[in-house]
Amino acid sequence: MKKIFIYICLIATILSAKDYKISVGKLPLYSESKDKGILIDILKAMDEEYKEGKFIIEVYPFARSIDNVRTGESDFHFPTIGKNIWEKEIDNYEKELNNQGLRRSSCSLTKTHFALYTNTQKPTLNISKIQDYKIETDIGHTIFFNKNIQGTTCLPCSVKKLSAGRIDGLVFASREIDFMIKDGNYRNIQRQDFKIFGSKFILPIGKKGEEIDKLLSSLIKKMIKNGKLAKVSKPYTDYFQEQYKNLYLPTLEDISKEY
Repeated sequence: MKKIFIYICLIATILSAKDYKISVGKLPLYSESKDKGILIDILKAMDEEYKEGKFIIEVYPFARSIDNVRTGESDFHFPTIGKNIWEKEIDNYEKELNNQGLRRSSCSLTKTHFALYTNTQKPTLNISKIQDYKIETDIGHTIFFNKNIQGTTCLPCSVKKLSAGRIDGLVFASREIDFMIKDGNYRNIQRQDFKIFGSKFILPIGKKGEEIDKLLSSLIKKMIKNGKLAKVSKPYTDYFQEQYKNLYLPTLEDISKEY
C-alpha cells in the first residue's frame, strides 16, 4: 500500500507540474546565451526556487523575444523597464503593449539606474528644463521620457557626438554607457543621476498573465527574504555598489508598497 501511495503522489506531482518558457532579450554581458550572462544566472536561481515545474530559458534578438510572447511561443519575456518597482504600470508604453495583448509585470527582478551624461566643457544642464536641450536615448526607450528627447539606433555614436559637443546630453542605463566611455577613452564626459527603473517582465494579458505575475512576485519575494537574490546578483550589483553605494535590487520596503 505504501508503494502505491508513493506512486500516486509521484504521478500527481508530475501531472501538476507546470513549465514556463522564458524568452530573454539578447544583451551583451547580461544575457548573451541561454547559459551565459549575469541576468541568466539570476533567472536560473529563480528557476531553482520554482518547485512546481521549471523555467525553460531561451535567448533571442530583443524584438523577437517580445514578439514570442505575443504569438504564444513563449510564456513571458525579460527584461523591460517600468517606472514602478513593485506596482502595475499605466504609462504610454503599457498602452502600446496592451494593444498587442501584452502587459508588464507588477514585480521587478532588479532595478536599473539611468544616468544623464553631459559634456564637461559645457554648462551644467537644468534637468527641470530638459526639453530645452538636445538629448538622445536609445530609440526603443524614447517612450519613457520627455517627447523632446530624440531616439538613436547607435549608442556608441551618441557617446561620440556628446564628446564632440554635437548633442547636449545622453540618457541611458549607466553601466552600458560607462563601458562605452571607457572603451572609447573619452575624458570629457560626466554623468549625473536621472531615474531608477524597475526591471520587469512582459506577460500576456488575461488570466494566464495574472497567474504568471503572482508566481513571479512570490518567487522574487522569497528570494529577497532568504537572501538568495542578493547572493546570485552579486556580479550585477558589484558595479552599482561601487558606483552608487546601492545594490539596485527590490527590497522588502518596495514589496510593502504592493498595490
